[in-house]
Amino acid sequence: MLLLAFCWTIYFALHSLLATTWVKSAAARQFPRAVRFYRLAYNQVSVWGFLLILRYQTQLPATLFFAPGPLVLALGYALLALGVLVAVAALRGYDLAEFAGWAYVRRGPAAADGTLRVAGLNRLVRHPLYLGLLLGLAGFWLLAPSDVRSVFVGCNVAYILVGTRLEERKLFARFGAAYARYQARVPQLLPLKWRTTPPGNAPS
Repeated sequence: MLLLAFCWTIYFALHSLLATTWVKSAAARQFPRAVRFYRLAYNQVSVWGFLLILRYQTQLPATLFFAPGPLVLALGYALLALGVLVAVAALRGYDLAEFAGWAYVRRGPAAADGTLRVAGLNRLVRHPLYLGLLLGLAGFWLLAPSDVRSVFVGCNVAYILVGTRLEERKLFARFGAAYARYQARVPQLLPLKWRTTPPGNAPS
């Protein structure tokens, strides 16, 4: 379990490091002609690294903490399905070509969208994609509450919580006062308070 936790920790640390502005800027200075491929390469490293560790994880013997009964299984499937639905709905608010990196390959740095997205699920929470992932992880754990899944879910949740704070800093640095108003009006991850500003007055 310690080796598995170490692998996920290194993976998420590298994932966060490569997403920082200063690493991107350093890569752009060092390889100016290749900077348009940075996002695409970053996603490839992320996906294949994740799948590699996940493959190792599936080969480990797992010990269940308890045998989930019908109600727990039903709750697990419901949370997993809800998490997938929320994540898919959140992704619909993104430019998927930009998200995947293909837009940068075609248009370079100019492909970056300079608008603050506050429509759709972003009216309820500031990070709906992360909310979907958290819901899905909770359901995934309930379906087979084992030591192996606990390490996987725990590392993912820790990364999401830390990554959310880092992303908040980047968004505030990018959008300034507009994002500060958005922060004051919309919860971060849990839709526990209602939006008080009419949609037409949302910051942009």
